[in-house]
Amino acid sequence: MTKLLLPVDGSEFSDRALDYVLELARGDEPVETHLLSVQMPIDSGHARMFVSDKEIAAYHRDEGMAVLKPYIDKLDAAGLEYRWHVLVGHVAQTIARFAKEQKFDKVVMGTHGRTGLKQLLMGSVAQNVIRRLKIPVALVK
Repeated sequence: MTKLLLPVDGSEFSDRALDYVLELARGDEPVETHLLSVQMPIDSGHARMFVSDKEIAAYHRDEGMAVLKPYIDKLDAAGLEYRWHVLVGHVAQTIARFAKEQKFDKVVMGTHGRTGLKQLLMGSVAQNVIRRLKIPVALVK
């Protein structure tokens, strides 16, 4: 069984990555699918002065679940078993760390497919994940 991590962000690129995972799941080899939403940390000291850690954790969980809900619905409709996770951190580092810690066999993620100057200015979460992992990372454009 392939243990697969699918980080999603609510974009059309993540939607396509989910479609790819659904195709994989229809194949001969069973797939253990894990959905992941990574929420950016609230680093502002000013915000933390007025909001408790518990409230911030609830905010991250709620925001993560809002991102995951359409993917959960689609996986439920397809009858595919899965697990979901909401983590907080810088996106690429968090995806890579989680993939290593949980010993995933493969990561499938959508990519915006930026090149040239846009790539240089905006960076690529996908490229940063690939650099940090030694397991296969399938990019769906």
